[in-house]
Amino acid sequence: MAIEKQAQQLVRAQLWQAAIEAYRAQYASSPATPGRGEQLERAMMAAANAGDQLEAIQRTCQLLAMEPRHPHAARNLAVLISQIGDSQGALVFADLHRQHHPRSAAAWNTYGQVLHALDRDKEAQAAFEQAIALDPANADAHTNLAGLYHLVADLDRAFLHGATGVTLQPERLVLWLDHLIHLQRVCAFDRLAAVPWWPLLQRQDPELVSPVLLMVLGLAESAADQQQVRRLIERWGDHKAAQAAATALPPPPPLPADPGAVLDVGFVSADLRDHSVARFLWPLFDPQGGLDRRRFRLHAYSTRAAEDPWRQRFREAACRFHDVETLSPRALAQRIRADGVHVLFDLTGFTHGSRTASFAWKPAPVQVAWLGFPGTTGLPQMDHLFLDRHLCPADLSLIREQPLRSAGSSVCFDGLEEVPITPELPEQRRGFLTLGSLNNAYKFNPATIRRWAAVMRELPDSRFLFVRREFDSHHLRRHLVAEFAKHGIEEHRLSFYNNRRDNRHYLDCYNEIDFSLDTFPVTGGTTTVDALWMGVPVVALEGANVHQRVCSAILRHAGHPEWIAHSDDAFQRIALALAADQPLRRQLRHELREQLRTSALCDTRRFVADFAAALEGLRPG
Repeated sequence: MAIEKQAQQLVRAQLWQAAIEAYRAQYASSPATPGRGEQLERAMMAAANAGDQLEAIQRTCQLLAMEPRHPHAARNLAVLISQIGDSQGALVFADLHRQHHPRSAAAWNTYGQVLHALDRDKEAQAAFEQAIALDPANADAHTNLAGLYHLVADLDRAFLHGATGVTLQPERLVLWLDHLIHLQRVCAFDRLAAVPWWPLLQRQDPELVSPVLLMVLGLAESAADQQQVRRLIERWGDHKAAQAAATALPPPPPLPADPGAVLDVGFVSADLRDHSVARFLWPLFDPQGGLDRRRFRLHAYSTRAAEDPWRQRFREAACRFHDVETLSPRALAQRIRADGVHVLFDLTGFTHGSRTASFAWKPAPVQVAWLGFPGTTGLPQMDHLFLDRHLCPADLSLIREQPLRSAGSSVCFDGLEEVPITPELPEQRRGFLTLGSLNNAYKFNPATIRRWAAVMRELPDSRFLFVRREFDSHHLRRHLVAEFAKHGIEEHRLSFYNNRRDNRHYLDCYNEIDFSLDTFPVTGGTTTVDALWMGVPVVALEGANVHQRVCSAILRHAGHPEWIAHSDDAFQRIALALAADQPLRRQLRHELREQLRTSALCDTRRFVADFAAALEGLRPG
């Protein structure tokens, strides 16, 4: 029993190899027990199925100590350890399994998955390719390789390998979830329409659904769809809450009520690096004008180790900066609790590097979601969404949290680059109007294309310009051309441009666009601000939910609610009015940047003051 307790402590401390050695010493001095290996493997599976990962890890450590070359133990341990966030520890056992089974496609696939979790994607790609070389019918390796190509915007190969995966094993619903991403990014609308996504999503393990929730928002346009999304996300939240309840932490102490007491404010993010989230967050950390350090102590928890100058800025500005990439969700919650954080912000949501699950352990008395995901987290332990009066959903039943409203804007666009604006309108240079979008293609859907095409039909000489590196994709271009053709728009009126290939700044591309048409239901955010900054008006459609209001909220803060529609007909009327008023567009080209610069969207001083007031308003009493 002494060895058992010691090994349990080592497992809890994430000292996996030490736990194995402790068990190995015990087995070396004990007589062999027939069938013990099979019993341990069954116990491991039972614990894993029950969500007790530490128990499953402990039984697998025992099995690996007893049988170092067990055909599955090292791989299972790598998977289990990876699931609780220790990718570096998982790599040890994934590599061990690969060495013991060099001709196993499954071994190479697991090795690649762990390498990818460590952002070692070149090595991960080689591992997945080796798995496919060993077994061309390995659907998991094809799907994982598709995911890597997706990250570098090689959409055609992502689509090819994703389609191969679901073709090989169409009964594997989890493969369809991954393929949803690739279908949306190449706008394969006919294939998307052929899959009953809502029943498929509801049948899936909540753990497997969370990585694709951002893509799921693109499926949710109607009011009924919005409720489907809410139920889906709340199912994940309830699942995580139940897991946390099994290993609960003591309740956190309340916020100090004394207005003079310092508040400890924590931010959990995978994007404390050269990333838009870092730019939104920086005004609060900036030593020159950020939150008053006499009132607020700032804690940063980085869930992704990517060194660059932005990361160093946060490291120097924070009261405490923690690299927490290898911590399990519960261990991260314990770390935050030990730091005495009063108000904790989740900045990643359901995006890469997420630690939203840690919030289920309620490490701080007040927990707030912000920035990473435009909607509810579904967690009963998440108290608030940080929003503003324009971004707040029209129907509060669509979110589980209570809104924490900023008096001004809930985001601040500080330090926009002073890329020159071409004084002459594109229409004046070319003799025809150029409409356009720099939004990610996953935000496109048939209704959006139909809406844009309706505008273009009324402007028969107009063209549409798509700008992003993804538009090198043959499949994406082909699908968009086909969709526009359904509405009478010929191929020659569509242009696709990869600005990176020409080393051209993306903001400069707005000099080629007369006005921009936004997407829906997932609307533009940063792209909307970029357009306004470059003197280009944006026509938006506004809905009830958070992700349907990002663009319209920006337009309201910028002082242009007249470009916001609430129906397809209104969207068309607004676009055609802009098309007809060349003098207005010429004036806007010279005035929009200054309007934006003096609005709440770029007022860092006001943003910091509003944020501080929102924090103070959380105190009890």
